[in-house]
Amino acid sequence: MTTEDPHALTGAYALDALGPDEHHAFTRHLGQCTSCAQEVREFAATAARLASAAAVPPPPELKALVLERIDSVRQLPPRVPAPGRYAVLAAGIRRRGAVLVIAASLAAAVSFGAIALGQHGEAQRARRAVQAAQREADRAGARSEALTAVLAAPDARTATGRTASGARVTVVTSAARDQAVVLAAQLPPPPAGTTYQLWFSEHGSMRPAGLLGGGHALLLDGAVRDATAIGLTVEPAGGSARPTTAPLLVMALPA
Repeated sequence: MTTEDPHALTGAYALDALGPDEHHAFTRHLGQCTSCAQEVREFAATAARLASAAAVPPPPELKALVLERIDSVRQLPPRVPAPGRYAVLAAGIRRRGAVLVIAASLAAAVSFGAIALGQHGEAQRARRAVQAAQREADRAGARSEALTAVLAAPDARTATGRTASGARVTVVTSAARDQAVVLAAQLPPPPAGTTYQLWFSEHGSMRPAGLLGGGHALLLDGAVRDATAIGLTVEPAGGSARPTTAPLLVMALPA
């Protein structure tokens, strides 16, 4: 490495990137130039901090590669500080500038990392939502197929009843499938915060059989074999473990 301006060698000197002759000549120059001596100390301190932050042994060919390509890198001479307190001020500005550059780089890295994590989190949540929707669709499809199979079963039996308001409720059972389906017509929407719930009457007690949604068609939960009747009540949203209101309808299951 060669240069006509010795002031431009401070960085290379601090990084031990000078050849033997230039290193010896610049060492003599440092004894006469306080500005270069200050910059060498600052460069060396910065290099030490960076090395301690990520200490990785350099490959043996690195120094030769740097020395080979260093002539193609344009170097600028250092700013000569003003005498007295202005020299101290200029050095402080340089140091603060270096700190700001490092801080800005760290802030950018943290920002990009946060964005990447946020995008990853959004993708994960979207993926879970899609998977949950797919599972729900699969369950709904399976229940729809089972409902149709009960209605079309060769041994299907039907019974019909009406509520006090005139709504028609039909139950279809299949002994072979041990399942039942309820169909309701002209059933008004339940009061706000409530839902229609169906029950199996079994040995004098009521067993939850499912919530009747807006479609007014429901494949009842559980086996039919031990039940003798079904009941319909209005319950709090989400249903109840046992009836909390008088039944709107109690109807015997078909024999």
